[in-house]
Amino acid sequence: MLTGNIIIHGLVMSAIPIGGVMGSLSDGHLYTAIFDNASDQYAWIESLSNNSDKQITFLSRVPKSRLQKDLDLTLVRSFWISNKADKDGILLKHTSINEFIENNLPNVPTIFVIEGLEWLVSESGQRNTLRHMMNIKDYIYDKQVAIIYALQTNTIDEEILNKISRQAPFLDVSHEVLSDEEQSASIENNELDTVVIEEEQPLIPYLTTLPFEGFSHKILRKRILQWRRLGFDVSDCEPGIFCEDIGQSHSIYVRVDEKVREATELLNIMDKMRSSITKSEFTVMEFRLRQLTGMDEVSNKLKLIIGELSES
Repeated sequence: MLTGNIIIHGLVMSAIPIGGVMGSLSDGHLYTAIFDNASDQYAWIESLSNNSDKQITFLSRVPKSRLQKDLDLTLVRSFWISNKADKDGILLKHTSINEFIENNLPNVPTIFVIEGLEWLVSESGQRNTLRHMMNIKDYIYDKQVAIIYALQTNTIDEEILNKISRQAPFLDVSHEVLSDEEQSASIENNELDTVVIEEEQPLIPYLTTLPFEGFSHKILRKRILQWRRLGFDVSDCEPGIFCEDIGQSHSIYVRVDEKVREATELLNIMDKMRSSITKSEFTVMEFRLRQLTGMDEVSNKLKLIIGELSES
């Protein structure tokens, strides 16, 4: 397996390049993935689900009700891991995580992505945490299962990370997880491209409109997730995912896309005029635009402010 390098705590450490992850995650092994922020982590998990033929199970520190805004939970199995988890969740304890994995192994090749390792270290100490990892490794060694511990940058100190890496080698998650062939297809279908209309980078990027040719429910799910990450409430677009008629699905998408583009334009105008808008007005207008409501009122308000500025 090829290895690359990542920088952690200012030190260069060996890591498995992300390009090799899809075909090189070995069954019965543990891995560690370190992300700068939650958005990068969710994007990586989404890409993992799209590019791997294995089932992805995510043990998340975020409940489903919030996680579904960032991940397509029709593609990724998700379970909440928390100090106060309910009957449908998992307690943030070594024994609870071990028992969950033992009792929830599907009959298909699976990748578990698990958050909260830094909390286990904090609560139980590094010795118990490392023992927990070794126990899991022993349990899955002959099974079609790989486990990835997801961490945020600088949440665990260097000494403990070195010990963790002996049980769970680092994955290099600094690159995109699309093959050259898939990247070409993405560009052709305008799936994930963003187009900046203005020379200056806007506050909110403009996403290209998806053409009918090549349109699919899978592409629509990706666009809905993109919109959600930008902060827009696009619940009106969700029925399009379940329309059997792909033409009707695309029509629903187009209607919402027009609203998002209008809201994006107004938000970017507001950002440039931020110094001329009171904080309370800005907050109210921004909320309405992200909800895709009251755009005419916001537009008229901005025109009024522009007029007052030109007269002064």
